[in-house]
Amino acid sequence: MQEVRRQSQGRFRLGPGTLYDNLQKLLEKGLVEESAAKDELDDPRRRYYKLTRLGRSVLAADIARLEGIIVEANAFLRGPQARRT
Repeated sequence: MQEVRRQSQGRFRLGPGTLYDNLQKLLEKGLVEESAAKDELDDPRRRYYKLTRLGRSVLAADIARLEGIIVEANAFLRGPQARRT
């Protein structure tokens, strides 16, 4: 939860229910997997996760989809002459 807040510069705050529910879904779909602790001094309760190959592929596809939406939105703002048909 703290890492999400840090990486988003405070724009996103996740509660434990939201975080763990979504993490469980990502694990079940094979998009993330648990990884080893960073070092032996870490709190043994702390868990680390990383994207799987499938997770990276799904993320890349979603980024491409969102980039397409941004291109269309920018064209809309520039006016009808800039829009694709």
